[in-house]
Amino acid sequence: MPTTDACRAEIQRLHDCFVAWFTGASDGDDVAAVADALHPDFELVTPDGTRSDRASVLGSIRAAHGREEPGSFDIDIRNVEVVHRVDDHATVRYEEWQETPDGTTGRVSTALLREAADAPGGLVWLDLHETWIER
Repeated sequence: MPTTDACRAEIQRLHDCFVAWFTGASDGDDVAAVADALHPDFELVTPDGTRSDRASVLGSIRAAHGREEPGSFDIDIRNVEVVHRVDDHATVRYEEWQETPDGTTGRVSTALLREAADAPGGLVWLDLHETWIER
């Protein structure tokens, strides 16, 4: 059964990969680690309601390599909580705050994770739903 600490570590690991990739600090290992963490049937629902499958999400990530200047982009993960656990699955809710030159945006995210020994952080992402946080 996934622990809160394991879920928190995986969420942080994945978002650290995003920061490294988007700022160009990564040569490709980070995007490969993201790909290995997303289940083949992974789906993302963005804050504006757009649904994207794994291939679309990875395509968008790959296209964004180095889009941000180093030091100008960061992601802060806050308030991670496991809201439900069943066997090797956990539903996890957390806040994601992105800092860019344009300002700070926040979203609350709800993810379905499953234990997977072959995934980089020991958990695979099955589903992710994001909603804007008003400041």
